[in-house]
Amino acid sequence: MVLGKIEDLLVDIGSMLKRERLYRNLSQKIVSERSGISESALKNLECGRGASLTTFIQVCRTLGKDEWIMRLGPPDEVSIRDYAKRGGRPRLRASAPRKAVR
Repeated sequence: MVLGKIEDLLVDIGSMLKRERLYRNLSQKIVSERSGISESALKNLECGRGASLTTFIQVCRTLGKDEWIMRLGPPDEVSIRDYAKRGGRPRLRASAPRKAVR
């Protein structure tokens, strides 16, 4: 699934965070203080001008939106075939690249 330009996605994410902040009737100053970030970092995040993943996570946690963070991770589902193949153990590393056949 292609979501479009990265810049547009950053603006959408920032808008969602701003809406949530305003819904909770919190100022940028309060959210930045509670998140442990600068107010300018929060403004950049909300305007879609770029921010670190750490800033995004801190703001989500401050706003009580941990589930937004968890949606970024892989699903908890494991293929039954993969599970059986590894004897019920989780994958610990990627397999070595295969050599090209000539």
